Amino acid sequence: MSSQEQAVVDLTRDLVECESENPPGNEHTVAEYLRTRLESSSVPFEVTSYEVAPNRPNVVARVGNPAHGSVLLTGHVDVVPANAEDWTGDPYLLREQNGRIVGRGTADMKAALAAKILATESYYDATNDPGEVILGFVVDEENTGMGTRALVDRGVEAYAAIIGEPTELEVCVAQKGVARYNVTVHGESGHSGRPDDAVDAIAGLGQVLARIEAFDDRLRDETAHEFLAPETITVTKVDGGIAPNVVADHATATVDWRILPGTTSAETFDNRLRELLADITVNGQAIEIEFERTVFARAAAVPADHDLVRAILTAADSAGVAADAVGFNAATDARFLVHDAGIPTVLFGPGSIQHDAHTVNESISVRDLLSTVETYQEALERLLS
Repeated sequence: MSSQEQAVVDLTRDLVECESENPPGNEHTVAEYLRTRLESSSVPFEVTSYEVAPNRPNVVARVGNPAHGSVLLTGHVDVVPANAEDWTGDPYLLREQNGRIVGRGTADMKAALAAKILATESYYDATNDPGEVILGFVVDEENTGMGTRALVDRGVEAYAAIIGEPTELEVCVAQKGVARYNVTVHGESGHSGRPDDAVDAIAGLGQVLARIEAFDDRLRDETAHEFLAPETITVTKVDGGIAPNVVADHATATVDWRILPGTTSAETFDNRLRELLADITVNGQAIEIEFERTVFARAAAVPADHDLVRAILTAADSAGVAADAVGFNAATDARFLVHDAGIPTVLFGPGSIQHDAHTVNESISVRDLLSTVETYQEALERLLS
């Protein structure tokens, strides 16, 4: 293993071994490690940290001359929980196996954070008059995104940003958004021996599910994007009734609508759902349906021919990676940077969102991790020349 490989694996090990599960949101240990690591670097980082919520700090480091431009390398420090009984080893003790490193957060996304630090240090050391690199390590991406929202609210500015999501070393230029709802049907309870004297909320919910299924078919036929799959709307959870011998007076479904870039108004999706579910009856009787939007994450995209995209594709090629511009069929913190800060943002990192992130025995290739370091460094040289 080369010295650079060893350095990035060792740094990833340190980050993985700082448990930062969300929930509950215990990112303070890894944040403190990052602050100490950056302050002790041979590169003169200006390091700040601030609490986004109690005991949940963002860490931000800057180095270089902003007169030559600024690039934001950012990512989240929280990871999803790991049930140690399901793993073949301790999820928070990094181990190497068959050219891969295994541990919670290797793919999503502590290895990418390690790559960003080492790439920045290498870029700074190799450049006579370096442009500004901003390292933004944020909390709570796995829940609300409040870490990146706080970064934006504090006025972060950059020419471009790279988030280290696991993209299999592809350059993700577009990402889906999500509008998620709890839809509740209200009926009238009654004895299950005389169901005709009641108004069955579950029967009403059945009609809701049928309309949503038909709407999903239309969305798949009518929506399209160059880099993303069509829009979908999926029922992911149902709940209803109070007892086995009582006709249900309420029933609720969780509805997950994955949306394409374009519309950024949550109310637009509220109105379409309201129209879809209007005038539902049970046995000829109108029933009340209410819905609560619980999540709205805007879809986001940058043009495939943007200078940022071209720079990273060329950088990846220089690192021996045959990358393409692709889409990411999930929501990420890029939405805050693109829409609220006006910063063109792409995703690039080791590992697979489908096969590695959030999985038991989460792992990435050591070779891909080294290629990530090399790509980040080359991208900085091109974007800040």
